[in-house]
Amino acid sequence: MTNNWREKMKDYYFIGAAAVGVASALYWYYKDDAIGVTAKVDKSVKRSTPRITEELLSPEFENATTISIPFSEPYIFINDPESVEYVTSTNFDNYVKGKFTKSRMTDVLGNGIFNTDGHDWYVQRKLSSKVFTNKNFKTNIDTVFTDNINILLKVLNDHASEAKLIDMHNIFHRYFMDSFGKIAYGIDLQSLEKGSAAFVSSFDRAQNAMADRFTSAFWFITDKFDFKLQRDIKLVRSFGHKVVEDRKKNGTPSNNHDLLSLFMEYRHDDGTSLTNEELADHVINFILAGRDTTAQALSWCLFCLHQNPKVKEQVFKEIDETLGEELIPKYEQIKKMRYINAVFKETLRLYPSVPREGKSALNDDVLPNGTKIPRGAIVAWLPYAMGRSDKIWKSPEQFLPERWLSGKQPTQYEFPSFNCGPRICLGKSLAEIQGVFTLVSILCQFDFNIENTASVTMKQSLSLPMKYGLQCSITRRN
Repeated sequence: MTNNWREKMKDYYFIGAAAVGVASALYWYYKDDAIGVTAKVDKSVKRSTPRITEELLSPEFENATTISIPFSEPYIFINDPESVEYVTSTNFDNYVKGKFTKSRMTDVLGNGIFNTDGHDWYVQRKLSSKVFTNKNFKTNIDTVFTDNINILLKVLNDHASEAKLIDMHNIFHRYFMDSFGKIAYGIDLQSLEKGSAAFVSSFDRAQNAMADRFTSAFWFITDKFDFKLQRDIKLVRSFGHKVVEDRKKNGTPSNNHDLLSLFMEYRHDDGTSLTNEELADHVINFILAGRDTTAQALSWCLFCLHQNPKVKEQVFKEIDETLGEELIPKYEQIKKMRYINAVFKETLRLYPSVPREGKSALNDDVLPNGTKIPRGAIVAWLPYAMGRSDKIWKSPEQFLPERWLSGKQPTQYEFPSFNCGPRICLGKSLAEIQGVFTLVSILCQFDFNIENTASVTMKQSLSLPMKYGLQCSITRRN
């Protein structure tokens, strides 16, 4: 063996030993977390696989569980109400949307209320709160809600006459799109009569993409080359701009002080108004809030009633006793129907319209349950899982509206279906009133039988849509 060969062999041994050393070091460093994770979670926190949908189906875990995605911030999931209260309220300033969330949602939602923090969030929330008042709720029931429910009832009547199946999940989305368009922007989209606009399908696909980004390490690369998604995002943004441009061109209707008007009247500290881009952000953000959440809650509500015939029978009884010969409920009648309001809440316990929430930690912290939170980690809580926890609810697997009619009521941290703390949903009361109003109005005249019960399941998204819709046959009630 020549000296040159011996020297080469030494080099190979050295390179091999170095490679083994590096591999061993990487294995040791990342044996509890994915490679390139940006914050190290304490080893005492249980590790889990990065499949959030599966986590949603598991209501119990010991204090907290973490998942890590390569080259990304780690998630720490919690489900005890005390820690949820701490993150969303007690130590509110330490937990923000942050760069992690914003980077995944900005190309669709911009700097709207669901994708911002600090002063921008405060201003948007303060302005928006002026629309969500009891006075406006009553006015909307007498005008927008009543006009739109009559259109919906006609659609249902036509399907009942022809004995045709109808996808109520799709119908509810179109109905609430029309209703919220009128309430927030003073526009009539006519989705129920003419079908959903093209941008609606694009909006749904963009939502799905945003949800997928939270568990994808290289979304910022793959999404750039997803040309269909890029077209969808462009169409969504174009819709927001068109709403703004049409309003500026046509002016605000007389006696109309909707959400868009409030934002157009707002002035920054330097006296400048919001740009069209900023206004478009608000339009798109509130579509997400006003359409999807209530439409999906009612879809799951029909599903729960179908699964619980005795509850449905009690709902019919309360409607008939309260309305008598009337077909459309009044505001005071809606507030009076305690059982149906309880049905709506019980549905949201099991099927919250926003099944997961999360915030980035600005600084190292320790939760009340003892979990150590490293700076940069995403602390997430799962309303879907919490609604199924026997540590929070008695007989959580049962659909029991009666639990809302007596006894100690759950706090917003035990029942975070509308978020909680300072960021609790502004539209909570509107969603409850509009949801119950719609449910009462359709069940007053029709009964629904779900034909695809076996295939009813949730779809991965920012909210909780049904993956295959809700195919129903309709019969008229005598």
